Amino acid sequence: MASTTLSGTRVVVIGGSSGIGRAVARQAAEAGARVVVGSRSAEKLAATAEEIDGITTGVIDVTDEESVRAFFADLGAIDHLVICPGDMATGSVYDVSIEAVRRSLDTKIISPLLCVRHAGRSIAPTGSIVLLAGAGGYKAYPDLSATAAANTGVGGLGRSLAVELAPIRVNVVVAGLIDTPLWDSVPAEAKAGLFAQTAAATPVGRIGQPDDVAGTVLHLLENTFTTGALSFVDGGGTL
Repeated sequence: MASTTLSGTRVVVIGGSSGIGRAVARQAAEAGARVVVGSRSAEKLAATAEEIDGITTGVIDVTDEESVRAFFADLGAIDHLVICPGDMATGSVYDVSIEAVRRSLDTKIISPLLCVRHAGRSIAPTGSIVLLAGAGGYKAYPDLSATAAANTGVGGLGRSLAVELAPIRVNVVVAGLIDTPLWDSVPAEAKAGLFAQTAAATPVGRIGQPDDVAGTVLHLLENTFTTGALSFVDGGGTL
C-alpha cells in the first residue's frame, strides 16, 4: 500500500470541536500532525484546545462564505482538509420545515463546497480532502428524505471533486449511527431505544463511536492511492 505519515503535516479539521471531528483532530495530533480545528463555537473550541495538546483553533461559520474565506485566508498552506459539520432534517415530507431542509443542505452540501473553494488552492498537490456523509443517504429510512438527499449529495460532491482537483485526493467517509452530541437533542429514553434497536439490527452488534470513524479518516489521509472512494464505517448497517 502506498502511504505517507501524517507526522509534521498540517491537518485542518472543520467541525472539529465535538464528535467525529474532535476524534479526528485528536488522532491526527497523536500521529504527529500540526492540527488546526475550526468550529462555529468559541466555547467548544476552547474545550477542545484544553483536551488536545498542541492544536490551534479558529472560529468559522461554514454556512457564511465571508467567514469561510477569512478563516482560510489566515491559514496559508495546508496538507489535508477534513470537513465534518453535521446536521439533520427529520420529519415526514409533509411536515418537515423548509428551514430545517435548507439548514441541512447548507451544512452538508454548501459548506463543504465553500471550504474547498477557499482552501483548495492552498492544499499541497500531495495532500487530500475527506468529506463526511451519513449512512442515511445510502439506506432508506422514513422521515429522513431531506437528510438522505444531503448525504447522497456529499458522496457525489466528493467523487466529482476527486476528478476536478487531481492530483489532490478527495474521499468520502459514510458514517453509520455514531454516538455523538448530534443526538443530544433526542430525549434520553428515545435515544437509548434508538441506539439499542440499531445495535441489534447491525451486523457488528453495536453502534459506532467517533474513534471508529476517525481511524478511517486518518487511513484515507495517509493512503496515497485512494481517491474518489466512498468508505462505509457503519458496522454493516447499510447492508
